[in-house]
Amino acid sequence: MTGRREQGFTLIEIMVVVMVIATISAISLLALNQASDRRYESEADKLLIWLRQISERASLEGAAYGIVPESDPDREGDATPSAITRLRVVVYYRMRWVAVIAPEPFLLEDGATVHWLLGDAETEELLPQQDQMTNRYGDEIERLLPEMAFLPDGYTEPKGEIVLSFDSFERTYVYLWDDETSAMVLERRTR
Repeated sequence: MTGRREQGFTLIEIMVVVMVIATISAISLLALNQASDRRYESEADKLLIWLRQISERASLEGAAYGIVPESDPDREGDATPSAITRLRVVVYYRMRWVAVIAPEPFLLEDGATVHWLLGDAETEELLPQQDQMTNRYGDEIERLLPEMAFLPDGYTEPKGEIVLSFDSFERTYVYLWDDETSAMVLERRTR
């Protein structure tokens, strides 16, 4: 009889391969979760920079700048906070709020929501506006009313917080005005 060799894998060899695959899968899943967390942190930091840019612009130019939430035109009539897809900058000019080109609107990524928690929000407008506004062709212009404004003297009106949250992330990002430093600060909170 010739020595016939059995073909196949032993149980130990199969277990080693399974352990190696499980270890690689666990490491890659951990790396993906950390990358996702960094994405949310990066988005929160970008919004903080954008808010500080508006504040500094108000101080440097001596004008009031405000933030107006805008919805996706395809979701018109949807009043939920998740319908907000971008934040636009407006400036108070000639007794009305006017949209500006720079800084560019802040685009919210999918799954991001923004809420304003305003302290003593009064029922009257932040700054007086003309009752009816028209462009040079006589067409009526929509009145823009900002949720929050950065004033040139280094304050925000009304006082409050801006809260950024994501659908699939347990942490929220709260933006507050710090009177001591005259700047927006970012707090990270767990829901």
